[in-house]
Amino acid sequence: MGQLRRTPITRQIKQNKTHANVKAEKIVLAAKYFLVDRQSSQTTQVLANGFNLEYTIRLCIGTPPQCFNLQFDTGSSDLWVPSAKCPSTNEACQKHNKYNSSASSSHVEDGKGFSIQYGSGSLTGFLSTDTVDIDGMVIRNQTFAEAVDEPGSAFVNTIFDGIIGMAFASISGGITTPFDNIIRQGLVKHPVFSVYLRRDGTSQLGGEVIWGGIDRSIYRGCINYVPVSMPTYWQFTANSVKVRDILLCNGCQAIADTGTSLIAVPLRAYKAINKVLNATDAGDGEAFVDCNNLCKLPNVNLNIGGTTYTLTPKDYIYKVQADNNQTLCLSGFSYLQGNLLWILGDIFLGKVYTVFDVGKERIGFAKLKKHSSYSAYASSYVKEPASYGIDYYSYGDDYSRFFT
Repeated sequence: MGQLRRTPITRQIKQNKTHANVKAEKIVLAAKYFLVDRQSSQTTQVLANGFNLEYTIRLCIGTPPQCFNLQFDTGSSDLWVPSAKCPSTNEACQKHNKYNSSASSSHVEDGKGFSIQYGSGSLTGFLSTDTVDIDGMVIRNQTFAEAVDEPGSAFVNTIFDGIIGMAFASISGGITTPFDNIIRQGLVKHPVFSVYLRRDGTSQLGGEVIWGGIDRSIYRGCINYVPVSMPTYWQFTANSVKVRDILLCNGCQAIADTGTSLIAVPLRAYKAINKVLNATDAGDGEAFVDCNNLCKLPNVNLNIGGTTYTLTPKDYIYKVQADNNQTLCLSGFSYLQGNLLWILGDIFLGKVYTVFDVGKERIGFAKLKKHSSYSAYASSYVKEPASYGIDYYSYGDDYSRFFT
């Protein structure tokens, strides 16, 4: 009870990323932020190829446990899994693990409806309450959604069964989020979780979620904290974003979102980036560059809380396959109609160690050590020096962390 815990993240990279993958991801991204992407007016069949890449954690529900691979998403607050009550015509449900309430002795019926809009279709179902187990961290009386209908082929080929949202409860529709319950039930000593996403990981080693604290072995220097602008998404103020000498934003609002691989930007910034990269706008908020000129592309520098984080062309350019199997070079900077925020996905978060401090309503970033590595079962605790950004006044002198 109250100790720091670790959950491994699984990462699967599609061997052949396609343009359709990007379109699928953008429709889901738009839905999370209540935006209307241009793709949304089209059939959700464009989602058939699934998403670009996916980070998942393992979670079990019920007694005895029924286990699922869930997308770890700091850009939403909902927990949902496929329901055993879904119809046989729901292909996505039939191809994934399903929760069977009648097989769980700890299930408590709720029955209220649940719905999320994705493009031209909706994911619908109902609420249930049961015991949730995340690597031995047992959450009692957690309410979640059982998905009965899933839109089009949106989730047919995903490696994840459902989603666990890690944003604030203010956007969860009145449902207590899993992490809020973790805090209330005393399963962690401090109201913090931290995330390390391995961009060079395999399907076995995709990174780690550290519940209740931080791991100094993963990062170098200090954790740079900035306040959350409003406790809905993990939204904060970025001082600036520059490419060469061009200022793309000054005091702009940004969101840390582990549920997307892209960086979605406002329209003015999108056009400015494309001009610098000499990129061709495909017309749907997606831009392509000449694959022969990647070595000539500039770095993009984000200043957050006075610290600069650099994205290289290797970080923000994706090689994808077109419908004709031609290899294209896609800019990871995308635009969604109506978006005024910098939504920072894996392109950025895969470069940093991120601390999500619920108790202080702040978010912290630190630069990764070169060749960062970790052991999921390290055995000793040490105290974090005050110089590394931990607020001992808030958290107490006994703040400990797992050290590897």
